[in-house]
Amino acid sequence: MSGVLAGFFIVWAMIGVGWVVGRSGVLGPHGRYVLNRSTFFIASPALVLVGLLESDVRAVLSLPMLVAGISGLTTGALLILAVALFTTRRGPDLVVTAISGSVVNGANMGFPIAAYVLGDISHALPVILFQQAVYTPLYLFVLHRVTADPAAGPPGVLRSIVANPTIIASSVGLLLVLAGVQIPPIALEPVRSLADMAIPAMLLAYGLSLYGSRPLAKDDGYRGLIAVASASKLLLMPVIALGVALLLGLRGTALYEVVVMAALPTAQNVYVAAARYRASENLARDTVLITTIGTVLVLLLISAVLGV
Repeated sequence: MSGVLAGFFIVWAMIGVGWVVGRSGVLGPHGRYVLNRSTFFIASPALVLVGLLESDVRAVLSLPMLVAGISGLTTGALLILAVALFTTRRGPDLVVTAISGSVVNGANMGFPIAAYVLGDISHALPVILFQQAVYTPLYLFVLHRVTADPAAGPPGVLRSIVANPTIIASSVGLLLVLAGVQIPPIALEPVRSLADMAIPAMLLAYGLSLYGSRPLAKDDGYRGLIAVASASKLLLMPVIALGVALLLGLRGTALYEVVVMAALPTAQNVYVAAARYRASENLARDTVLITTIGTVLVLLLISAVLGV
């Protein structure tokens, strides 16, 4: 109980600072824009690169990472199918709903929860590595594709995607890890300093976005999609992770760990990506808000049922 609450206190405290900064106007009218772009183009790629370079190949190829991958991709695919079949929403609304319901807050929630609830931050690494190496480049590729100007043609779209800093960072980092290349610590230190900025900047930018906003506003037309994405993130994805883990033979503590990681709330970088591409920002923002509140109850339930 105390571990879950400690992890959420850290997140909400920093979001609260962002809200206060937005209310005070200290960063000016473009503060959120600058923070989002700084995170997207500088800090997040550095975080991805450092996370991969400091990882173990065994963590990259582990069963928990396989569970994270299957549960995340399956949940996203089911959301795309459901929204496409039962609504008329397409393009950015479809993509942002899918990623809002399947991308977990592994970095700034995963590490505190892993430390305080599971007793070791290494339990957060598999899901973080999957998202950094596979899922983030994948959904950015798709999000860019559905928001790109059709007049640019396939070559123009391809150039823009290849130039995406997160895709570059994840590709380079994964290649270096799998090749066993060791980067000197002094050379990695500037990148690590930039990476340290990513999570606080994401949370501050999110807090800034809440000031003056009206969550779940009827005029946005996103209430139904927010409900579907939130339910998928809080309930469907942990259930899928549980089933996959059982099929892979995980039991006891190992089973508990992967289900806890799957039940983490929607990641703030989903909002950052949506803001970057100006695609269904309020949908992403409100799903982050709802899941960050609702995850407390879900984690407490999982701890009561599966806790060892």
